[in-house]
Amino acid sequence: MKDFLALCVTRFEALEQELNALDAATGDGDHGATILKGLRAAAAAEDAPEKAFRRAAGGASGSLFAQIIAALAKVEQGSDLGTALGDAATRITQLGQAQAGDKTLLDALFPASQAADPRAAAEAAELGRRSTKDMAAKRGRAKHVAGAGVGYVDAGATSVAVLLDVFATWRGT
Repeated sequence: MKDFLALCVTRFEALEQELNALDAATGDGDHGATILKGLRAAAAAEDAPEKAFRRAAGGASGSLFAQIIAALAKVEQGSDLGTALGDAATRITQLGQAQAGDKTLLDALFPASQAADPRAAAEAAELGRRSTKDMAAKRGRAKHVAGAGVGYVDAGATSVAVLLDVFATWRGT
């Protein structure tokens, strides 16, 4: 898992500014920096990377993305990918009181949870990420911007798609 998280840090370092720009269009513009901060802490953690992520990232993103990190750790311990991602999506729905179609990370995570393997999950998440461009935000800061973020891809959904792509590559699928 440490190798996976180190790969995530490298990938998100390259994407930080792009994610911040996506978030600036519909939020406060710090999504890339926040995710990277959490990933660096998770990669450095001796155990419980999801807790390190949550503490370092803070706020809503810290709590929500920690669920995804925990789910991927469970997969590495032998849990079924779809079940682990589905459980994470359910917890995120409860924590954030959002659902698929609200233009959030869930629009990438729910489709991924239906996939049979890591590569299919990454591909499903990417399709879900793209679908957020035409959605009006119903949750978060994006719902308060002009046009509710229509025309912009959701930064959180983008991060989910990237995390799952890195996971699939790391797993060799």
